[in-house]
Amino acid sequence: MQRTWEPNEKAFTFLVPKGWGFKGGIFNVNPLTQNGPGNSIAPKCDLAVKKDEQGTVMIRFAPAWNYADLTYSPTGFSLFRPGQYYQGMLVKVLPTPKQFLTEMFQTTRPQATQVTVIAEDPMREMVEAIYRSNQQINQQLQQMGLKPNRYDGLAMLVEYTEGGQRFREVLRAVITDARTGAFMWTNEHTIQFRAPMNEFEAWKPALDVIHNSIELNPQWIAAVTRAMDQRAKMALETQRYINKVANEIVENRRRTHAEIRYENYLFITGQDEYVNPFTKKVELDTSAYRHRWMNNYGDILYTDENAYSPQEYEKRPNYEWKKTPARPR
Repeated sequence: MQRTWEPNEKAFTFLVPKGWGFKGGIFNVNPLTQNGPGNSIAPKCDLAVKKDEQGTVMIRFAPAWNYADLTYSPTGFSLFRPGQYYQGMLVKVLPTPKQFLTEMFQTTRPQATQVTVIAEDPMREMVEAIYRSNQQINQQLQQMGLKPNRYDGLAMLVEYTEGGQRFREVLRAVITDARTGAFMWTNEHTIQFRAPMNEFEAWKPALDVIHNSIELNPQWIAAVTRAMDQRAKMALETQRYINKVANEIVENRRRTHAEIRYENYLFITGQDEYVNPFTKKVELDTSAYRHRWMNNYGDILYTDENAYSPQEYEKRPNYEWKKTPARPR
């Protein structure tokens, strides 16, 4: 795994398996081409990391779009019909998360056949974290006599055939319903990743590593915050709150359960705790590989070969590789 910059604005870094490619990144929407500013206030991200050009194994971070649903507007509903644009937002009736993910799948996988939904997860912990992080906004809406925003999420596991090959794919999104206050709804935290069905369990740890490896660039965040003013600040605080809640869940498990129960949790989720040889911090990562190496630039290499040492093969100036041992028990 090599740490790589987001290519367009250096907004963040992320880990990419050596030899893989990626496409897309941060982009901004021109309000003049969208008939309004509804999707132009904040930058968007559409980034796909792929094992090959076809994306046989891939993960995609899909952009969040604001849509207009004028159901609660006294006059807008009759003036703007689905497919038109209102203040830069496509007019579209609020869907359920499953409807949204199903349409997203059909759009991105038009050649898929024999499609079967294997499992669904409403992601209650994540939805609850988002709801709690937006309590101040909802309180302000209620003080104005408006209904609070609602949040609904879903993760969906799908199997299908494409190009004669059977695939397994996960799609995930949270739908924010802000129709009463702003006549809009938004898809957020939208991700999809796939692999051939008989290889999915083998590739999932690597895809999880990519997903969890994003580190935001503070300088980019500061610039975006200045440009977006309060809206960007609230979005950043939401992301920080979600990360805080996720960390609290792990820490609460460690505090309230015996060590053996925590070890079972790590085993079930395919993770372990490793000591960063450079910072000495404990890091949670996949346990799917026998050996984990890290260099002084933040690159990570995973291998099952006992005799392999990247220090001998990756001979680049100023690069130092060290093995990251599991946390002593």
